[in-house]
Amino acid sequence: MKYSKYCLILLLNLLISIFILYKITSLALKWVDIYTKHGSYVIVPNLRYLTLNQSISILKKLGLKYDVDTSHYDPSFKPYQVLSFFPEAGDPVKVGRYIYIQANAKNFQTTVLPNIINKNKRIAIKLLHANHILVKDIKYVNDFSKDTVLKVVYKGKIIPSGSILPHQDGITLIIGKGYEKKNYSYPVPNVTGMSLSNATYTLKEKLFNIINFYYEDPLDDASATKAKVYRQEPTPGKIQDKKKPIYLWLTTKPLDRLIKTSESNKDDSKKNMKKEKIPINEEMDEQKTKTKPSVFEK
Repeated sequence: MKYSKYCLILLLNLLISIFILYKITSLALKWVDIYTKHGSYVIVPNLRYLTLNQSISILKKLGLKYDVDTSHYDPSFKPYQVLSFFPEAGDPVKVGRYIYIQANAKNFQTTVLPNIINKNKRIAIKLLHANHILVKDIKYVNDFSKDTVLKVVYKGKIIPSGSILPHQDGITLIIGKGYEKKNYSYPVPNVTGMSLSNATYTLKEKLFNIINFYYEDPLDDASATKAKVYRQEPTPGKIQDKKKPIYLWLTTKPLDRLIKTSESNKDDSKKNMKKEKIPINEEMDEQKTKTKPSVFEK
């Protein structure tokens, strides 16, 4: 008798607990619906080409919030005219949802290209972002300076540091990718017209460390500093093993006159060679005619 009584009390308590839990869950769901405004949707209107004031007025009437960005400039739009927005027109959103609007700036905004030449790629990109310049593309070329910015290209043209660019516009970076470690041959740089110190620095920068140089005439220390390279071997652009020497010839004479005289000397030597070949051929012909028997002698 007591056992059945306890079972009845336990069952009654269980039913009461289930009923209370059901009521609490129902009230919680209703509160969530009210708080999140479940079922109350509005359609995002088309704000494109409207002015910023018109767009804000429409969004307020629909119970929508807004966030405006005016950092971009498009000359084809009027000042504060809506360029784009998100979510897009026609999308259902809840009341109180933020609509992100990008409106045209009032004035043309510009920025200055910082000096990023010969800087590491990561440092250069950070400097560009700090100056509101976007990197649209990165191109890698063979160069000894690996991961270093070599050139900056804007609209197909190479531009120097300090150039004025539109705000948030994009550029292309030309970055060196280095050479393979197994490749010890590199193109010889052109050092013609440089002083010995500049030529040596340029060659060593390109990993050519064995440099032999000669002066056209004996010079004192003061004149030697004024001498310029007028000839180099191997010639510029030729692929050379970095372990092999580079030969330089220097002079204090004007390079243009020296090049002209050297070219004229080459032409004279070619003419002399041709003149020397003529008597040899004539002697050979005479010897042939002497050795050849005559028809009348028979």
